[in-house]
Amino acid sequence: MDCAYISRKMERVSASQVFLLGIAVLALEAQARTAAFADSSARAVIQQVVEQTFRLEYDQALSSAASLDSLLPGHPVVPLLKVGVLYCRMLDFEDMLDLKEFDAHYAVAWQESEELKKSGEIAEGELYLGVLLGFKALLHQRLGQWWPAVKQGMRAIGHLNSCLEKDPGYADAYLGVGTYKYWRSRATDFINWLPFIPDEKQEGIAMVRRAMNEGLFGREISRSTLAWILIDAGRPSEAVTLSLEGLKFYPGSRFYLWTLADGYLHTGQWRKAAATFQKLYDLIHAEQRNNHYNELGICKQMARCYQNIREPKLALEWVERGLALTLDDEVKERRKKDVERLISLKASLEKQLAETENPSSSKK
Repeated sequence: MDCAYISRKMERVSASQVFLLGIAVLALEAQARTAAFADSSARAVIQQVVEQTFRLEYDQALSSAASLDSLLPGHPVVPLLKVGVLYCRMLDFEDMLDLKEFDAHYAVAWQESEELKKSGEIAEGELYLGVLLGFKALLHQRLGQWWPAVKQGMRAIGHLNSCLEKDPGYADAYLGVGTYKYWRSRATDFINWLPFIPDEKQEGIAMVRRAMNEGLFGREISRSTLAWILIDAGRPSEAVTLSLEGLKFYPGSRFYLWTLADGYLHTGQWRKAAATFQKLYDLIHAEQRNNHYNELGICKQMARCYQNIREPKLALEWVERGLALTLDDEVKERRKKDVERLISLKASLEKQLAETENPSSSKK
């Protein structure tokens, strides 16, 4: 399996990617089996945490999760929700500033999930353990540790499959399994013709769609994940439709704006793509927590849009805006190829504009 390939494809074309799997922890379960979940008020709070996270209200989501401590003492879903919110915030802002707090809640969630499993709630315990291992895989991936990421990812899928074998009613678990099946097959496309290497892309898409249609807490998360998969599968028009549906429920959510912008990009709707990337840029630029990782990615895409619209001056403006950003060493390394691309594009655009303004010079 080509780990770097999977990372490149799943790493959002600016800020989305595996966020979809990361936030999957909030998908939790289709029909909670523990007695604690018989309390409708607890289920309502869990749903509130999911919605607040999708609206980017991370502090409120963490407060809501903390309020569950009194309703569900000792239940792994409480620290698991906190882990999910913190991971999503780190991914949204493309940093690791919440890692220490993330690790603390992760340790508690793991221990309580193991205890839940020992108490007889095996399927639910397996679900939580699978989600937690999925987070570890994603953290390894973001650090460029491909082999540990694959190992943890495979362990995660083992737990999620075990959950579904014991209780197929956990529809939200199909999100993680389906996503894994799709990207694993994408990584092995070049040998899928071999009889012992199955092509499970369509099965993966069907599983994610099932999570979207039947899941209890993960419907919107599954919708966002499915949009990214459909873009990669060459079906961007469907991704645009899903993104617009999501924005009806969560206006201004960056999670759907990313998929909408990329969907427009892949359907050649350059002006709509530029307008959507502009919205993203304005939202991100206004954030105090900003290492400019996402802004640089948007600048590159905006330049691409204006090149295709044949407006080289505007394209050059976005290139120069991107190159003017102050990046820390980590972001410089992660965006090294993008910076190189912008430098090359700057030279190309300046030459093009010079020839346009002085056509005679280009004939010499």
